[in-house]
Amino acid sequence: MQFTKPLFLLLPAACLSAQLWAQAPVVDMNSPRQGAESGRSIQGEIYQQLQQLRQEMMTLRGIVEEQEHQISQLKQQGLDRYIDLDRRLGSLTTGAAGAVVGSSSAEAGITAGADSGEIPSASDVPAVAAATSVTASPSVSGPVPAVASSGNDSSDYTDAYALVRSGNYDQAITAFLAYVERYPSGRYTPNAWYWLGELYVAVKPQNLKGATEAFQYLLSKYPDHDKVPAAMYKLGTVYFLNGNKQKSQELLTHVIDRYGSTGNSAVNKSREFLRKNF
Repeated sequence: MQFTKPLFLLLPAACLSAQLWAQAPVVDMNSPRQGAESGRSIQGEIYQQLQQLRQEMMTLRGIVEEQEHQISQLKQQGLDRYIDLDRRLGSLTTGAAGAVVGSSSAEAGITAGADSGEIPSASDVPAVAAATSVTASPSVSGPVPAVASSGNDSSDYTDAYALVRSGNYDQAITAFLAYVERYPSGRYTPNAWYWLGELYVAVKPQNLKGATEAFQYLLSKYPDHDKVPAAMYKLGTVYFLNGNKQKSQELLTHVIDRYGSTGNSAVNKSREFLRKNF
């Protein structure tokens, strides 16, 4: 009877110990099943991380594309304000210009609706020129000498351009002035303004103000025309002739930035001009 009480107390304790031992899981890390489950868990985590990285890259790519678009818009807006402000100033200051070196090719032919080439002018060979103060408005104010017209804008443009090819620059200026006055919304009017800009530089004495206003008018009125890159390049050289090297450099750099990937000939000409003169 002396041992009855201790034995009675030990029996529940033994039962509890056996119960706890039965509930404790036994994990064998060397078990193939356990290793496979562990591998799947790691692969799942890696997959989730890759998905998260892909999502982050897509988000970053979208941000970069949006910023590139905004930068492009800002550049265009800056150019538009720049051209508009310069046009509003109205007059150019007189200053000596340095030597200008460029390249050009004579006009080889004309098609119904497109020009190619440029007039060999003082902006394309070593020269020293001064800005002039003569008046030449893009609005073609004042009387324009009478020029024979066929009544067809295409034919009149071809006739005016034939004067450029033959080297009759003064007559060509008269013909193109009559053309833009007669056909202010004509199909070839942007081209006429471009050639007026070229011709004002080619004649002697040069009318650099007239050239500036003609190129500016083309850029502001027809910003999407295919003559715009060439007009920007030529306007940059005219600024240089006027002694305004800062404007010249800014505009030529803009040609490279904006049209660098298009293969336009104005890009290489701008690069060459900057390399030789700045």
